[in-house]
Amino acid sequence: MVFVSISARLLINVEALNMVESIGNVTRHRRATVIVFDKNRNSYSKVEVPAISGESIAHAFQEALVLSARTIYGDGAPICAWCARGEFFKSMDNKHTMDAAKDIKNPAKFEEVIIKNCLVEDIGGFLRADRPPVKRTSRFQVGYLVPTYDAISSTVLDTQFHVRHAPSEVAKERKEKREEREVQAQMIYYVETGGAVYGFNMNIDIDGIGKTSMLEVKDVLSRDEREKRIRTVMSALLIILSSNMFGAKRTRFLPIIDVKSAIAAVSDPIPFTVAPAMNKDFIESTLRKRDRFLEVTKKLKIDENINLYAFSNEVEIPEGIVKVDSIEHLLECVTNDVLKLEGFIK
Repeated sequence: MVFVSISARLLINVEALNMVESIGNVTRHRRATVIVFDKNRNSYSKVEVPAISGESIAHAFQEALVLSARTIYGDGAPICAWCARGEFFKSMDNKHTMDAAKDIKNPAKFEEVIIKNCLVEDIGGFLRADRPPVKRTSRFQVGYLVPTYDAISSTVLDTQFHVRHAPSEVAKERKEKREEREVQAQMIYYVETGGAVYGFNMNIDIDGIGKTSMLEVKDVLSRDEREKRIRTVMSALLIILSSNMFGAKRTRFLPIIDVKSAIAAVSDPIPFTVAPAMNKDFIESTLRKRDRFLEVTKKLKIDENINLYAFSNEVEIPEGIVKVDSIEHLLECVTNDVLKLEGFIK
């Protein structure tokens, strides 16, 4: 079972990547409550911090899958009409189910047809509430981006003042109505922006791509099609982590993003996850975890393989981890490992 796990620390400044409700003329940034250890009080406390939801990252990743598929497949990319335009209903009911699967009553057959015809639903999963009810768990897992523990005290939420002004509208009004029109032509609004060192965590079950899972586990794709889908997944990761194509309000609040540190693990056959990037020592913690994990699997007589790749602008990379020089280099190494383990390259 080939499994990829990635953690990274992202310094993001002046961002409005995940907004929630508006209160009056203020658009608020998403917040989350985290529990941290307070050394001064020698106890735990809760802190409200800016956050970017896992759903936001998942949506961006699925959009990246669509873009990558169009590049890799060309016009023949297996993507349903809704996913192709970024509306991820994903077979939730009969109205939003592709024609090829609408009349299928057998859940296993339904899942098989959906997998074959839409790679987004294959990789991102779906939940059908109509008859027959069918659930396919997403092949990738991603969590909230929240500030790292060592940087919470440096986290900021700031409200930016903006004005929409249309002076031509004022000039059109008669003199006696000008004062009223000036108010309407000059609209004041505020956008709440955040800034923090955020921790990013993502896992991908490579082995589950192109396989049914609800009633039985079996391959439903050709070897060539499976290779294309794996390449599509790795390309989508590149779009997310290198091009930073995630989040909202990017047209006027394009954030300043710097990947400070990252580590990736490629494991087979038992899934291994890296340490969350919530402290600067997460790379070293992952190495210790890997070594202990291999000791246990050896005693269980499991021939486990775990390759670690990391880079950092914050700490030295310890021995036992392949040191790379950028997030792009890291993803290149992970891609090579995955394709080798799957038998697509030597």
